[in-house]
Amino acid sequence: MSVEMMILLLLAVLAIAGAVAGVAAVVRRGRERLVRLEANPMLPRVSAEMHAGEEQVLIHLARTLALPSDRDDVGYGEIYLAGSVGSTLKLASRSEIGRGFEAEVRVHRTRRASVAEYFILRVPGDETLHPSIVALDERIADSFRSLDPQAEVLRAGRPAVA
Repeated sequence: MSVEMMILLLLAVLAIAGAVAGVAAVVRRGRERLVRLEANPMLPRVSAEMHAGEEQVLIHLARTLALPSDRDDVGYGEIYLAGSVGSTLKLASRSEIGRGFEAEVRVHRTRRASVAEYFILRVPGDETLHPSIVALDERIADSFRSLDPQAEVLRAGRPAVA
């Protein structure tokens, strides 16, 4: 094999390796965007209009999420029901320095139904916890659908997949 052929082969291998690395980087960035979270107390991540009372919505949500209700019952980063106040169910993750996940589900009555909205109030800095928070979106949407199969469930402004 001539030197020129070896150089061409080496260049071809390097080009292929560069292309593979580029594709891997794009895929990784795409996945990071999927789990990127933002705290926004004004924009619900999940919302639904259901034909049920406020208390019924909150009780059903708490039961179907089946989350522990005591901080001491969870490990670092795990989500638990932090309590409820009026028509609001509070969710949090265990954090030893007080900078964990915080969210709430707010329910209010309209003329025709109850509207439930899930808001993220604080996102933890530990990005390894983000996938479980993103999965919570779908669990909440599933809970709303199981209470009222006719409910229009929206996720971040788009209809949730049934």
